[in-house]
Amino acid sequence: MEYEKLVLAALSGEIVLKSERTRPRFEQRLVENIHDALSRNNVSCKSIAIEYARLLVRDCSDYDKALDTLLRVFGVHGAAIAYSFKHSGSLDEIAVGVREIAAEWVKGRKFAVRARRSGVEGFTSLDIARRVGAELYPYSAGVDLEKPEVEVYVEVRGRQVYVYQGMRPGPGGLPVGVEGRALVLFSGGLDSPVAAWYTAKRGVEVDLLHFILAVPASARDAERVGRRLAELWLYGYKPKLFLVDFRPVTVTIASNTRRGYEQIVLRLAMYYAAQLIAEKHGYDAVVTGESIGQVSSQTLKNMKAMAQALPLRLPLIRPLAGMDKEEIVTVCRRIGVYEEAAKTKEYCQIARGLAITRADPKILSEEFEKVKDIVEASLATLKTVDLA
Repeated sequence: MEYEKLVLAALSGEIVLKSERTRPRFEQRLVENIHDALSRNNVSCKSIAIEYARLLVRDCSDYDKALDTLLRVFGVHGAAIAYSFKHSGSLDEIAVGVREIAAEWVKGRKFAVRARRSGVEGFTSLDIARRVGAELYPYSAGVDLEKPEVEVYVEVRGRQVYVYQGMRPGPGGLPVGVEGRALVLFSGGLDSPVAAWYTAKRGVEVDLLHFILAVPASARDAERVGRRLAELWLYGYKPKLFLVDFRPVTVTIASNTRRGYEQIVLRLAMYYAAQLIAEKHGYDAVVTGESIGQVSSQTLKNMKAMAQALPLRLPLIRPLAGMDKEEIVTVCRRIGVYEEAAKTKEYCQIARGLAITRADPKILSEEFEKVKDIVEASLATLKTVDLA
C-alpha cells in the first residue's frame, strides 16, 4: 500500500462556521498567509489545499519545520504530521492500512483509537475505531480509552484515510487581513507585543507605532521586539514600525504641565498623534496595551477623562483591558517574545510627584492644548522601518 506524508491542519471553528458567501474569502486568505509564512521560514511546500474543513500541505522540503510554521498562523486550530492512503470502501482494508502506519506507535504501550468519517457510507466512526483497535491490539500493551499513552487518530474522508498521533494546538482566530488594519502603540515592553498579537489573532493587519520619549535607544528596543513578533506571527503582509521623535513633546509636558497630569497628558498626546498617523495611512483603529488599573494613567476614571477630553475619530481598542500583569507575562512567554521584550528599559519618567488617578476632563483638555501644536509638529519626524 502506498502512503503519502503531509501536514494535516484543522481550520479555526470560526472559519468553518462562516456563511457560504464569506467562508471562501477567509479560506483563500488563510492559504495566502500560509504560503507567505512558509516562504519566510525557508520551507518549500508544493501544494496547499482545503478539503472537508481540513488544510492539506503536501510535498514539503521539511515537514517538521512546516508543521512548526503552520502552528504560528492565525486561523489554524491545530496541526499534525499525518500519513494518508486511499481505500476502496473496505473496512478491513482501512484497518490494515492503519496498522502498517501505527503499529510502531502503539508497540508496548496502552492506546486508544479516535476515529471520524465524512462522505463515507457502509460503516460508522465507531466501526472504524473498533476494527482498527482490533488490528493494533496485538502490538500494544492494551487499550485504555480514558488515559492512553498514545492516541491514534483516523480520519476517513471520501476515499482517503488520514492517520496521525493527535494535533498540536495552533493559535486559532481569524486569518490576518480579513478584518482590516490597525496601528498599535508599541513601546517594545511586555504589554504592547501581546496587545498586537491579540489584535492580529482577530484577523487584523497590525503595524506598530513607537514614540521616542527620551533617548533613541528606545527605538532600537522597539524594533528588536517588533522584528521578533513579525518573524513569529505576522504573516500575509509586510508589517511596519513607525518611529516618531516625541522628545520635544515630553520636554514641554515635563516643564509646562500641571503637576500630577504629566503622564495622562503624555498618553493623550500619543492617542492624538496615533490618530493623525492612522487617518493619513488608512488604518481602521488604534490599539494600546493598557490594562485597567495597572498604572496611574490607566485607571478607569482616567480612561474616561481622556475619552471626554479628546474624543477620537477612530476606535481605540484595548485588548488587555481585563488582564493582570501575570496573565500578560504568561502570554508573552507563550508567543515567544518575552526574552526580547524583557530587555526593554523604561526610558522616560516625567511625573513630578504623585500622578493623578481621577483626572478632571476639563483640566486635562486645557493641559493637552498646551502641547497640541508640538505634537502635530513632531509628525514631521515620522520614519518607517520594514519588519519583514
